[in-house]
Amino acid sequence: MRVLIKDVMSKGVVKLHKDWPVRKAAQIFLERVIDGAPVVDNENRVVGIFTKTHLMRALDKSLDMPVERLMNKNVIFISETLPVEEALNIPVGRLPVVDDDGNMVGWLTRTDLAFAFIDQYKKAIEGLSAILDSLYVGVLAVDRKGQISLVNKKAAGLLDIDPAKVLGISVDQVLPLPVNKAIVKNQSIIGLDLSGSGYPAVADITPVVSNGEVTGAVAVFR
Repeated sequence: MRVLIKDVMSKGVVKLHKDWPVRKAAQIFLERVIDGAPVVDNENRVVGIFTKTHLMRALDKSLDMPVERLMNKNVIFISETLPVEEALNIPVGRLPVVDDDGNMVGWLTRTDLAFAFIDQYKKAIEGLSAILDSLYVGVLAVDRKGQISLVNKKAAGLLDIDPAKVLGISVDQVLPLPVNKAIVKNQSIIGLDLSGSGYPAVADITPVVSNGEVTGAVAVFR
């Protein structure tokens, strides 16, 4: 499911009026612990953006001058129905979000975007873990250093290991699995019988290659 701007934007945004003195804007920034806000006119239309940078510029002038004198008037808007990926192409730290009628309904910041992608990443990882745990084969992955990075439920049962205790540990300390050959020589090992080492499984070890470089290996147990 695609995540839209309206799903991650900040709502209940504090707005400044273009005729308010900078002094009032500074007080609002302090009280609300914010560092930027949209500026509206008498018809509640967004006509600018005022930030702490503009506030700093007023220090050697006058805090009684209207916000309109210092604000950024080149406002870029973004629609609430666009996917969040669209905002990444806009080189602005804060974006007023509008509905289909052009009314401001929210405020999108880089922080909002960061949290959105972190949430998507976590959900993707959780989904992948669920898929791996539902497999009928065991899966164990290591990074380029040979340290265990993933163990699914089936592998944990076959190898009698606790995933929480072996993650980040060199695979050599856990079981006799020649992953170095797969990583260093970029070679697959098929049909490795582990019964002689006390494990009732046969392993296929395959190097993981990204952008032409080996970044680890995956062992599938059956």
